[in-house]
Amino acid sequence: MAGKKSISAENKWMSTSRIQSLTDCIFAFAMTLLVFNLIMPNANNDLSETQLSTFLGNQAKEFYNYMISFFILAIFWMTHTQQFHYFQGTNRTHLWINVVTLMFIVLIPFSTSLMSDYPLDPMADIFFGLNLLIVGLLYYVNWEYATSNYRFIKKDVSKAELDRAKRESLAIPIVAVFSMIFAFTAPFLAEFSYVLIPIVRLLMAQKKVI
Repeated sequence: MAGKKSISAENKWMSTSRIQSLTDCIFAFAMTLLVFNLIMPNANNDLSETQLSTFLGNQAKEFYNYMISFFILAIFWMTHTQQFHYFQGTNRTHLWINVVTLMFIVLIPFSTSLMSDYPLDPMADIFFGLNLLIVGLLYYVNWEYATSNYRFIKKDVSKAELDRAKRESLAIPIVAVFSMIFAFTAPFLAEFSYVLIPIVRLLMAQKKVI
């Protein structure tokens, strides 16, 4: 219409419903894939109770990796859900940030499998840690882009609330960095450091932590 400025494709808002639906599907798929890192006993072998217990016990590390990765994916999913609770719209740039994030989310079952298959190789722990670091930083970028100058959120959201969410999104990247350092200096701590994520998130949520 004459007299009105045209709205560029970059500045025009779009609904977030499609990216949220895609994200839910991707997370469900990635979480399901994790179980394939566990080994089923051969159906042709009639294992005794003792043999079955031994068989399952030998997979203790695989079960641990499965649980840690599942809960980390759950935290990422909750982060996504909490962020989009505030977003009123999206644009192409924002969509691409989320699509790239999902690309690395789908990689988590693979990086989990590496840790299970190569338990003594620090590169497996580093690959897993790097995977989580990238996803965590992308969620930080996602939040920063969407909230900068209140791009996709209401202006009645306090700055303190925005800063708290920003700090919380850095919890997993921080733990991932320490885990990658431990991969060379203290391999035992590399994977077990991820149990500290809830504690680090709580600390990061506190005011003036960073």
